Amino acid sequence: MSTPVLLSAKAPSAHVTAALMLAVVWVAMGQGTQAQDQPKLATTVAEPVEDLGVSDEEFKTRSRSLFDGQILARFEGDASWFRIEDESIVAGRLDQPIPKNQFLATTEKFDNFEFRAEIRMRGEGRNAGIQFRSRRPNKRDEVPPHEMIGYQADAGYSAERSIWGALYDESRRRRMLQLPEPPFEVEWKRPAAGQGTATKTSEQADQDSQSATPEQTDRPEQTDWVEMRIVCHGPRIQISLNGVQTVDYIETEEGIPQVGVIALQIHSGKPAEAWYRNLRILGLD
Repeated sequence: MSTPVLLSAKAPSAHVTAALMLAVVWVAMGQGTQAQDQPKLATTVAEPVEDLGVSDEEFKTRSRSLFDGQILARFEGDASWFRIEDESIVAGRLDQPIPKNQFLATTEKFDNFEFRAEIRMRGEGRNAGIQFRSRRPNKRDEVPPHEMIGYQADAGYSAERSIWGALYDESRRRRMLQLPEPPFEVEWKRPAAGQGTATKTSEQADQDSQSATPEQTDRPEQTDWVEMRIVCHGPRIQISLNGVQTVDYIETEEGIPQVGVIALQIHSGKPAEAWYRNLRILGLD
């Protein structure tokens, strides 16, 4: 086994102590064993950490909307893969596979901020996410122009593991930077007739599901709405889902930009939709 890499010397003292203790254990376990190639992943620490963002009340009062529910002003992307429905941005399609990753990106750039949005997924393909501090490729990158380069807060599954709330580095280092541990699980279920993507209570959804006819069971599986919160301040990034923090990461590699656009993704693969709504952002000092 290889010794885990500490993310930053700037982390709070409690984290540094815990990380050093973990490193000692790993070194002891690794003595006398053959080294193996392991992905350099960090997992979230199940202890309280400093919240870089603001309170719900302050965010509600001071944040601004990035999408009014009606038109895709100040966004750019392939319009054939994005549409507006029920005041949501819908990425992807259920009637055909998605041949390549697609992103709908803001034309505005952001550096230090708190961003919140709600996301839900439908269909067979189960991989999407929200890019931030990102950019479109240029010719020197040798990356297809439809892609993005930068951080992504993931949603869905990869290799049958939940990656909801994970931090991925898209088209740059091309690896997970931090995975929630334990995984953040989101339930998938078939909506009853008339439910669609409308908001219902869990009790109403269960009652509808129990009364569903055989024809209704052909409807694609979907998740409930999940609130995603992304906070960036300097080299530090925090991600939360439904109020549960899944990532607390400090960037230590030099030359990684701390500014960029935000983009909504639908991943290539089986027919799928990712629905995004209530996109709001607040700049942080």
